[in-house]
Amino acid sequence: MLLGQRIEASTEVTSDKCAFTWTIKNYRLIKFKVGEVLESPKFSIGSDNKKYFNLELYPAGNSEKDAGFISLFLTPVIDIENEPDKLVCKWTVSLVKDKKVIEKFTGHYDFADDDFNSRGWPKFYKVTKIDELISSDNTLTIQCELEILDEIQTVLNSDIVCSKDETVYTIKFDFSFLSEKLSDVKLIVEEKEIPAHKIVLSAFSPVFRTKFICDVLENEENFVKITDTTANVVTEMLQFIYTGQINAIDTYMLIELLGVADKYQIDGLKVKCGKILYANLSSENAVEILLASHKYKVEHLEDEAIKFMTNHTQLLSNSNKMKKIDDPDIWMNLTQSILKSRKNVSCLVCHPEKHS
Repeated sequence: MLLGQRIEASTEVTSDKCAFTWTIKNYRLIKFKVGEVLESPKFSIGSDNKKYFNLELYPAGNSEKDAGFISLFLTPVIDIENEPDKLVCKWTVSLVKDKKVIEKFTGHYDFADDDFNSRGWPKFYKVTKIDELISSDNTLTIQCELEILDEIQTVLNSDIVCSKDETVYTIKFDFSFLSEKLSDVKLIVEEKEIPAHKIVLSAFSPVFRTKFICDVLENEENFVKITDTTANVVTEMLQFIYTGQINAIDTYMLIELLGVADKYQIDGLKVKCGKILYANLSSENAVEILLASHKYKVEHLEDEAIKFMTNHTQLLSNSNKMKKIDDPDIWMNLTQSILKSRKNVSCLVCHPEKHS
């Protein structure tokens, strides 16, 4: 009987944040004409792949039609040869006087949509009301809280959850995990005998089912020798079969468990191992996870490992790690990902205009 399935997934949007405070001292001494700009120091946001910005203040207005108003813009500082595909920012600008917020403005924009031009408010504040903003020591303080989109990740949240009937069926075998009671087969691993049940193993693994039906010798002697992994890994496999859970968190043990799941065609265990490995992707283990996901055909995990490596260029330059990759298909996939990530790099030099 074909059982129904329920598959759960989630999308996580991650971001980088910073708070930048720009203090302009002796502000009343400034006598700028319309169109003359005062620029803040450049500030950065993010860690691995920093983005740079500055604030641009026009004390007499950005243009003639904005005369009589202070104009304020947020400007990305972009390397023309490394323009990002997206630069989605949410920013809040506060005007602070004597540690008290006088006004607050919020913007939300993708700078990549308009050639990374400045965005902000041409009519930010009336010049005639400037005294409301200047502190007792003749200082104008602008605070900018900036948040930029880092990454959007969509993953399977859980294993393929079978129908209600099969869930009940699995729960019935919790008490039999590693139990000698009713056991009719033993798995021999590293000279250790692990009790199991043919009917349970057969239900979850087509490989075990075929072995018990066709392998007459082992079927009669009621044991299965396993020589290509450890007792701990086999125990983890059995725990998943009997309870639906595993305890393994170590990357290399999870990779071994992934291999066992592939060998015995236990698809749910492959999904669970892939989910945990994806959650633990790092610069230290990305290459190993990429190799394992390709070898055992866990396509979603392989895609995520390639994406991770593409976004962490310092990993690509680590020759000790990269020389572990000897499969031409992996190199082709990785190269295509790198080229795709740079597809929008422009060789044209442009001069952004201020937006009003």
